[in-house]
Amino acid sequence: AALIAARTGDGLEADVPYVPGSGPGVWIPTPPAFAAAATPWLPQFRPFTMTTAADFRPDGPTPLGSEAWKRDYNLTRLFGGANSTLRSAAETEIGIFWTEHPAQQYARAFGYLSDNYGLSVPDTARLMAMLWTGYTDAIVACFDGKYTYSFWRPVTATIAGGGNSDLQEDPAWLPLGTTPNHPEYPAAHGCASGAVSMLLAGYFGTTKIHFVTDSTAFQDGVHTHTFEDSRDLIDEVFWARIYAGFHYYHSLQDGEKLGETIAGEILQSHFRLQQSGLESSVARKVKAK
Repeated sequence: AALIAARTGDGLEADVPYVPGSGPGVWIPTPPAFAAAATPWLPQFRPFTMTTAADFRPDGPTPLGSEAWKRDYNLTRLFGGANSTLRSAAETEIGIFWTEHPAQQYARAFGYLSDNYGLSVPDTARLMAMLWTGYTDAIVACFDGKYTYSFWRPVTATIAGGGNSDLQEDPAWLPLGTTPNHPEYPAAHGCASGAVSMLLAGYFGTTKIHFVTDSTAFQDGVHTHTFEDSRDLIDEVFWARIYAGFHYYHSLQDGEKLGETIAGEILQSHFRLQQSGLESSVARKVKAK
C-alpha cells in the first residue's frame, strides 16, 4: 500500500500526444500495421532511481552524412533483411528468438534464475526488485531518447536510400522481424539488457552466471538459450537486433551503455546488503553451480 501510494501520479499511461515528423532520418509508422507510436508517455514517467528520464540522455543518432552511418546502414541492410543471403541459419534463429516482448521473456527467465539457484524468498525478493527497477528505469531513459531524437527505423531508411547519395536504396526491403512501433534510437532491448546483464553480475558478484531463457516467437515450438556468463547474454541480444532488422550498431552501443550506466548507479546507491549472511548465502549458491 505504501508503494502504491508513493507511485500515485507517476505518469503511468498518461495522455501524451506525439505527432511523427517527416523527411530523411525521421521516424514514421512502419509496415505492416503502420501503427501509431507506442508509449509516448514513458519520457514523462517518474523514474525509480533517476531524477528525471533525461538524466543520462545519450548524444543522438549517427549523422546521415557520416561514414559511420553508411557502415551501420549497410550492416543492418545486409544482415537484417527478411531475405538476407549473408545471415546464417543460427543468426536467423537468434534474431527471431529475441523478438518476443522483452518484459514477458525476461519475467520467465528471472523466475528460472531464482529456481535454478534455489534462492530463498528474501534473496529472490531482492533480486527481483533490483532487476525490475533497473529494467524499468533503463526503458524510461531509453524512451526519453527515442522521443527526443525520433530516428527512423531500418525499414523506412532502406526503402528511402538512407538519406545519403552514397547508399543503395531497396524499395522491396523488409526486416526479418516485425518492427516495433516506436522510434529507433537508442535500442530499447540494448538499454534493458545492458542493465539486466550488469545487475545480474552485481547481485551474484560475478559474471559467471547460469542464465536460462526461452522464447515463444517460433512457429515450431518454444526455443531455449542458455548462458554461462552475463556478458554473453548482452552480446547475443546486441546482434539479435541487427539480425532482426530492427536497429543500427551505434544505437545498440548507446543503448547498452545507457542501461549499464543506470545499473551502475543502482548498484552503487540502492539495494545494498544490510546483512552479510545474505551475501554469503548467494555466494555459496554461485560457487555450488
